[in-house]
Amino acid sequence: MYYQIGKNLMPIGRGDIVTFSRIAAVLPPEELEVQNLPEALMPPEPSRPGRGRGCHLSIETDRIRGMVYLPVKGKAPERRVTFVWWKDCILFVDPDGVAQTCIDRIRAMRPHHADGADDLLMDFFLALVQEDLTEIQALEDRISALEQAVLCDRTEKFINQISVVRKELNQRSRYYTQLSDLTATIQENAGDLLDTCSQSRLQYVMRRLNRLYDETQMLREYASQVSSEYQAQVDIAQNRIMKLLTIVTTVFMPLSLITGWYGMNFANMPELKWEYGYPTAVALSVLVVGGCLLYFRRKRFL
Repeated sequence: MYYQIGKNLMPIGRGDIVTFSRIAAVLPPEELEVQNLPEALMPPEPSRPGRGRGCHLSIETDRIRGMVYLPVKGKAPERRVTFVWWKDCILFVDPDGVAQTCIDRIRAMRPHHADGADDLLMDFFLALVQEDLTEIQALEDRISALEQAVLCDRTEKFINQISVVRKELNQRSRYYTQLSDLTATIQENAGDLLDTCSQSRLQYVMRRLNRLYDETQMLREYASQVSSEYQAQVDIAQNRIMKLLTIVTTVFMPLSLITGWYGMNFANMPELKWEYGYPTAVALSVLVVGGCLLYFRRKRFL
């Protein structure tokens, strides 16, 4: 897909392009070789537009090229998009549909001063994180649901669920850090290529990335707090079990003494041949158990 860069992005056909001036192209990798693009717009390895993890930027003499890696977000898999900025033209190599989605969002934005590839690239970064705050809110809701489950003692799958959330938060944290570094590199090393509007929008992009990073860090702390609450619940449950075992052991210890004592069967033992010896031992055992339970209840151990 090709667009004429201007105040509004206008879709055009490849046959309508006479010279590459203020042109934006969004192409899948398999179409790069057949579209007869200028050599400077071609990425170094057209057949493999970057499969690594992370955001990368390379500023060359006559062009700027980079790769943006989007981590797993909810049910969406990891995705990538490569861009090449040359003069007033820009190419997005779009194997996963990320760039096309961003272009559609840019076209839906309120028209503003955007007459070059620099403005389009800044709008692309804005569109890239446009829905992220909503996604972060959804992550917070998931953590809140896990916290409520912990408080209600429904923790069967807690470890797996919190691990998934924390992994996603870690990936987002790295993503915002790398994207912030990428935009900062553009500001420091290619700031002269940006007009006033682009510089202003770049500053806004960087502030937005910082806010998203801060929100992600807050959720990471929240997830750690919920994990601590879960561990506290586990400790409480273990303490209850140990308390019960201690009470049972304490109750049956006198009974063990009684049965051990009268199980010796020495000659001339008191009550050994008494007619009521056995019922008396049973009654004594019942009294001991009852006394122990009454004591524990008065001490509020039960």
